[in-house]
Amino acid sequence: MYSLTVSVFAIGGLIGSLMVGMLVTRFGRKGTVVNSTVLVFIAGSLMGFSRICHSPEMVIFGRFITGIHSGISLSVVPMYLGEIAPKNLRGFIGLMPSIFICIGVFSAQLLGLHELLGKEEHWPLFLSLVVIPTFVQLMLLPWFPESPRYLLIEKHNVHATITALKWYRARCNIQAEIEEMQEEQRSLFSVETVSVWQLLLDPTVRWQVLSVVVINIGMQLSGIDAVRLCLLLHMTA
Repeated sequence: MYSLTVSVFAIGGLIGSLMVGMLVTRFGRKGTVVNSTVLVFIAGSLMGFSRICHSPEMVIFGRFITGIHSGISLSVVPMYLGEIAPKNLRGFIGLMPSIFICIGVFSAQLLGLHELLGKEEHWPLFLSLVVIPTFVQLMLLPWFPESPRYLLIEKHNVHATITALKWYRARCNIQAEIEEMQEEQRSLFSVETVSVWQLLLDPTVRWQVLSVVVINIGMQLSGIDAVRLCLLLHMTA
């Protein structure tokens, strides 16, 4: 049960990452992030009330839903930040998700101490704390405009693109950036998109794909999940 509780998160993450392409096309970058927050509230409710309902299955299902949301967010958030950031800050802002992931992991380890929320009677509350930053995000993010690149290239809405760029670039020449995106839009017509299966079978990028796979396998075999499992066992012991 412990192993399933830990590993089901990764299964949910895989499913969520495979849904990203469809979601960002339909709802946009910001829209996908906002709409996917409902998954966090569902998962937080399941895990938070699991002790009252005497149902460990609620924790497992909640972890699975959290994994789906994480798989979506880990793909969409860097995409959204990269598209709204100016060129001179794009690299720095692109690193922000990784930085906040590390801060989140550290905060979780800290709150999981026995002196804080690591006691048996507190762990359902601890697992459901994820709804707090999600609620803050849900209150703030709708006030931000959608990605200008998405509005222009995929929605062909020039007026909305100009409005979004004026909001994000108060003192920059937005006309040059619009022309750059329009050039990118024209170049996309000559680019053929491929599926994940076609990517895996493409011999021209085989070594790049293998490199990514080997690095991620090595990270998993390093024992990071075993450490997380031991911490979870310690918290619930």
